[in-house]
Amino acid sequence: MADRRRDLRALVRLEVEPGGPGLKRPPFYVTHNISVSGMFLVTTDPLPENTRLKLQFQIPGVKDKIRVTGEVTWCREHEERPPFFPGMGIRFLEITEKDRGCIEQFVREFLEDGKPTGNPLGSQEG
Repeated sequence: MADRRRDLRALVRLEVEPGGPGLKRPPFYVTHNISVSGMFLVTTDPLPENTRLKLQFQIPGVKDKIRVTGEVTWCREHEERPPFFPGMGIRFLEITEKDRGCIEQFVREFLEDGKPTGNPLGSQEG
């Protein structure tokens, strides 16, 4: 599957709390990467594609939690394409401009500090 992402992403581990009525999932997920348009959540039990969910997470150096509504756009099973992580790609559907700006600044600082970032036109490694 070709990678359709256009935004640079930071390869970073952040705890993400799922929310929403009746959602029976772990108390949090962990990101593998994040961009202004979405994130990859590591999990061996991904939600079905097209599932919408509310998420909240803390960006280092930002006081308030980021809150988004996202949609599962693709999943990778545990055994699929080793050594890549199993999980699900989330596209942000609802995010405030303030929160988008916080994520954008965070990713940009990652680039400036020479920390690992994802290639937006590279492989689909999540």
